[in-house]
Amino acid sequence: MRGTTVFLIVSFALLSLACTERQQIPSAFVGTWQSDESLTLASMSKSQDVSQSDREMFSRDFFGDRVMEFQIDRARSYFVGDEWEDVEQDMSWHRYDVVASGPDFMTLRAPLEVATWRVEGEYIYVELSKWNFREYWRPVDESE
Repeated sequence: MRGTTVFLIVSFALLSLACTERQQIPSAFVGTWQSDESLTLASMSKSQDVSQSDREMFSRDFFGDRVMEFQIDRARSYFVGDEWEDVEQDMSWHRYDVVASGPDFMTLRAPLEVATWRVEGEYIYVELSKWNFREYWRPVDESE
């Protein structure tokens, strides 16, 4: 009886530890990525869910300036380009809950949204579900 009790306590402790351990961002996403304007606009042009006013807004230098950095257990985003030089930005790292993941996808839960990111060739993308198109991201060569 005592052996069974010890086994159950140890099993419960290990199960609790496994359930509370945070999933990590898959290695395919680790790195620095910049929004790709041309691929994103091409995806947007195929969507029937984008209003004309949103289409005009998105077409005026909306994509291309945002950078995402993913590390195994955290991420951050910021904007680059001349128009952002004097703008104060939050450069802090944020932890995301990885809801599900595999070698070529991850579903992240942030405070305001749940989004699934996928690998497509050398790019990654996130589906903008409100408008039914993809925002593409290209890898940034960090040696530049």
